[in-house]
Amino acid sequence: MERRFSIKRAFLDLLYIKSQLIELFKNDLKYQEILNYMNSTNFLESDEPIPSLKQIGKDLNLKPYNLSKLIKDLYEDVFDFESNLFLRFHKTEIYFDLRYFENDRGVVKCNRIPYLPRVGENIEIPFLKAQVGTSYFYVNEISHELSSKVQRIFIQLRSGFYNRYFDYVKQKALHKGVISLDDAFNKHDIQIKDEINEN
Repeated sequence: MERRFSIKRAFLDLLYIKSQLIELFKNDLKYQEILNYMNSTNFLESDEPIPSLKQIGKDLNLKPYNLSKLIKDLYEDVFDFESNLFLRFHKTEIYFDLRYFENDRGVVKCNRIPYLPRVGENIEIPFLKAQVGTSYFYVNEISHELSSKVQRIFIQLRSGFYNRYFDYVKQKALHKGVISLDDAFNKHDIQIKDEINEN
């Protein structure tokens, strides 16, 4: 089944990188109006809903077909493999999402570390002991987000030491439905062990 290209979704996708689009297409008159419109309001942060394509067309004095074609052309120009356009994510933000003991959570932010830890590695953060009661964590999960000009790296740390066998048991329990995805994501290992042992 062929996926239908959504103009509304393409417009929303482009909003995430609008600052880069303005730089990439600053000399291309074809896209100036739509880029100025994207930049006129912080649509992603606003409490107001993103305007409909009909409203955008009205604001830009463009017929629906012309607006749709303009958005699709812009989208395709950005993601054309053969083009010389390169997106640049100059800034890095690293968020250590701490999960410790039963349901306690915290966040430590930084913008640079010389080496990114990998899933399963243990990490000691001694300056957190007074706040959280431990300085030993392991990397449970890593995810990345690219938006605007920023690469955000979310490193989920759990208190304790990584146990490959328990990770296997947890993944097996998740696969068999003994624990839910919500449990795996939000509950501490102690709670998950109790839940697995009950079944």
